[in-house]
Amino acid sequence: MSRNPYEDDEDVALSMSPLIDCVFLLLIFFLVTTMLKKDLKEVEHLNLPISRSSLEVPPDDTIVAIAIDAEGEIYYEGEASSIGVLLDELRSIEQDDPDRRIRLDTDENTPFYRFVEVLDALSFRNLRNVGVRTYHEKYDK
Repeated sequence: MSRNPYEDDEDVALSMSPLIDCVFLLLIFFLVTTMLKKDLKEVEHLNLPISRSSLEVPPDDTIVAIAIDAEGEIYYEGEASSIGVLLDELRSIEQDDPDRRIRLDTDENTPFYRFVEVLDALSFRNLRNVGVRTYHEKYDK
């Protein structure tokens, strides 16, 4: 009489450990990917000039943010900077991607000479894709 090898195995069980591991890995993956938020690199204490005709522009991960506060301090990507450091950063942008979008945030009380100085630095590095951020009650609630 031939013996069936599956008749005597009563302790065959499906291991749940690999399934649980996969579920946790998927959970971690989805939590990490959905929690990624675009860092706007904004300077918190700026009062933007009011605009009546501004356009809403979608956030972009590659945009470079330059800000000037009311005292004339310059911020590059949210960090305090000087005009010399800004020129060095703009040189690397000019070499890597001269068409890169640049957002200029200025306080409504920013000294005009400082605004012109930053625009001159951008022009000196042939960076022309520059937008000035303003406040519009429709878009900035």
